[in-house]
Amino acid sequence: MRKLYQFIFDYLRKRMPERNPRFPHLDQPLKIMLIYESDVLERNDSIKSIRQDLLRRRMDVTMWGFVEKKEITSLVLPQSRVLGLEDFKFWGKPKENVLKDLQAEHYDLLIDLTPRPILSLRYIAMYTDADFKVGLNLGEGIHDMLLSLPDFTPEQGAEAAIEASWLYEQMMKFLTTIKSND
Repeated sequence: MRKLYQFIFDYLRKRMPERNPRFPHLDQPLKIMLIYESDVLERNDSIKSIRQDLLRRRMDVTMWGFVEKKEITSLVLPQSRVLGLEDFKFWGKPKENVLKDLQAEHYDLLIDLTPRPILSLRYIAMYTDADFKVGLNLGEGIHDMLLSLPDFTPEQGAEAAIEASWLYEQMMKFLTTIKSND
């Protein structure tokens, strides 16, 4: 079944309109979409500290997480949302109400802190309307800037133990370095 779901995802990805990415200037206030894999209890302390860092940088931050369970206990807020299995169709694509909410906003930057290829979050990354998308190189061609890890393969999954805060620091290091060389 996984191959079928991947086939559907690849088909839909190829039908997406051509993008013209614009590199973000982090010295200006930006509207940022942060997507991540939520912990089972939906506390996400490391993600909240990343949000605080971005708020200190005068960024407008929206966070969408995903946890693989049916019942979500977190509130759906304009700036923070945790999605569960009930928010996606059988093959992993977001339901229409989720897509409508996702595409209602435009973002300057998408930061994808997903450490492994989770189909539901790959759909969220693909359908997010953002000028620039950054994430791990998981092989699907969704992001404009890819961060590759030398000892990481997507098959390793959670065993690779990539921390969201470490991944965020690496992404910000590259984004600020590239900006300084503009």
